Amino acid sequence: MPLKLRPATLADAPVLTGILHRAKASWGYPDDKMAAFREAWGIRETTIRSMQITVAEQDGVPIAFSGVVPQDEETLLVDYLFVDPTMHGRGIGGLLLKRAEDIARQKKLTRLCLESDTHAGTFYAKQGFRTFDTRPSEMSPGSDMPLMEKSLPACVHELSRAELSVTNRPWRFEIEYANEIAAHFEEAKKRISLLWNRRTLKLTDYTFQNGIFEGSCSESSYAAHLAWRDWGAPDASAFNLFGSAIIRSRGGALLYGVMGPHTATAGMIYPPGGNLDLNDVTPEGKVDVIRAIDRELEEETGLRGADLRRAELLAAFDGPRISIARVFDSDAETEDLRRSIMEHSAASEEQELSDIHIIRSRDDLDDPAIVPFAREIAHYLLR
Repeated sequence: MPLKLRPATLADAPVLTGILHRAKASWGYPDDKMAAFREAWGIRETTIRSMQITVAEQDGVPIAFSGVVPQDEETLLVDYLFVDPTMHGRGIGGLLLKRAEDIARQKKLTRLCLESDTHAGTFYAKQGFRTFDTRPSEMSPGSDMPLMEKSLPACVHELSRAELSVTNRPWRFEIEYANEIAAHFEEAKKRISLLWNRRTLKLTDYTFQNGIFEGSCSESSYAAHLAWRDWGAPDASAFNLFGSAIIRSRGGALLYGVMGPHTATAGMIYPPGGNLDLNDVTPEGKVDVIRAIDRELEEETGLRGADLRRAELLAAFDGPRISIARVFDSDAETEDLRRSIMEHSAASEEQELSDIHIIRSRDDLDDPAIVPFAREIAHYLLR
């Protein structure tokens, strides 16, 4: 069964406490210290209510969890990170930290901090944390516990070009969990009327240096992507790479779409765009993400890239999501653009958009429905 990440429920408290106690004991602390620890520390319903706890489970059984809470206007505190000792060495702790970074971005925070166990400092250092202070360990007298932090890098970067190719290697996640993916998709079709299992591309390797994005993609099904997304992106070696069209009006406002209730991203707010698919592959086996952006722009809005001025080309890194985004400048007024786009959407067969969200300043970015990468792009362009 695949690894899945999900929010904790109040009923998880006893089993998470068990993971906490077993993980702590695995460091070999004396019995009297562990007895005092078990008495003092546990996951209770009040704990789950007071912070954002993510549970990693396999075969429906929790095997690890993290707990995070904002500490100040810049910092997300990783208050808990524990993996059952039987699951050590499988990358689950690192995955939970990656998802903690996602939570920080969603909350517009730029730093993670934590108090490490005496024995865990090396693990956190490998995940990019640095020690900024220490305090004496109560569990291991004479030893220090490192206080550690990690600054999150900028999300949005200028891009000079993107070079993508298709590999013959299948996506391991899709092959390994084919039955579970198929069952998940059948359930999803009952909720989402427009869902269909087209072939898409999943980014499975990339580099980004000096404004050049290079990567390779594996062909996969949309069903596999949907399961990967809904299960918390448990395969950290893969990324959802997609193109985005940022429409900027004559007055400098940005126009984002509000996704309709019958779509797989209902209610979310982000620029016109979509997953890469086989239509974007050239005869030479290259992926033309620029052409994909133009296609999505016209399909969703009725606007043609050739009729607009091409401006900034950006790459936005948002955890398991990466957007290659082209800014298109229009001479039309904001409300005229909105009216035109909504008329096009209403006349289309898909009718993907329920509205247009207009962003004139950073004050318009507070809506939690704006997905993090889209918020960061707007924040960058409105600086």
